[in-house]
Amino acid sequence: MTGQYSPWTNARFGFPRKDAPAFQREWKPMNSSGVLLASIGTGSQQIIDAPSSVGVSGTIYLWGISFVAPTDVAQAILVEDDNGKDIITVVATENGPYFLQLSTPIQITPNSGLKATGIVSNTNSYITPLYTASHLNFE
Repeated sequence: MTGQYSPWTNARFGFPRKDAPAFQREWKPMNSSGVLLASIGTGSQQIIDAPSSVGVSGTIYLWGISFVAPTDVAQAILVEDDNGKDIITVVATENGPYFLQLSTPIQITPNSGLKATGIVSNTNSYITPLYTASHLNFE
């Protein structure tokens, strides 16, 4: 009987693969970038470029996200990948920012970035994704 697949370990040696979440958490620097959503309204804005935009194939892993808004009126955005797959919806006001920290990341579609799409009018809001990017070994 074959053991259940685990993204955290390599069955042969007991160490995590280089593209596994455990390896990323322990050995790769986390990236974060506060992105100003100046006048997104109900349009879209790129918040993380796809790894393929710099000529390599890879996957983005989302470890957390924060969203802050400058008014007491609720601001809401949908975070999705470049293929239109919904990742998460976040809502915030100046009285209550949105924070999410994950112990196991959300894997984004390979070779895809993230974009924010406004649901409720968003002016001068900030979104900060915490992420790692994994590339294939031969690149």
